[in-house]
Amino acid sequence: MELFHPKYIFDSGPFIDLKNYPDDVFTSLWENFTQMINDGEILSSSEVFRELEDYDDEIAAWAKLNKNTFIKPTLEEQAEVQRILGKHPDLVKEEAILLGKPYADPFVIAQAKLHNCILVHSEKFKPNAHKITNVCKYFKVEEMMLFEFFRREKWKF
Repeated sequence: MELFHPKYIFDSGPFIDLKNYPDDVFTSLWENFTQMINDGEILSSSEVFRELEDYDDEIAAWAKLNKNTFIKPTLEEQAEVQRILGKHPDLVKEEAILLGKPYADPFVIAQAKLHNCILVHSEKFKPNAHKITNVCKYFKVEEMMLFEFFRREKWKF
């Protein structure tokens, strides 16, 4: 039984982009965003949390205060990550593997796919590339960038 009903799964890029919108200037953005987080409509992977921790900035601090937003992968999600990497092994960069760095892309794709959510990211589509957009297209996962998310939610600042 699913205990949450998220609408969106966020990759690390949009969280990082949000630091360009300070809460003292973009008050309504942060109020809306916080409400969606509190309502469980926005979730992310614990792998995204690990990526954000490396930044050691205001977004890392925000992530630590909102750690319950970052869900550990279930066994089903881990199996989906294996399927994703079986079809798209170059999605994870070799450097990340060799250095043991966190790499959230296959985890957020798996989350979005299995929970029928929209994946919010900050990668542009490039034909024949190993990017979130390409893998989402292959697995029929709906995806969008942060501004598309703002528009879909009809947020105005």
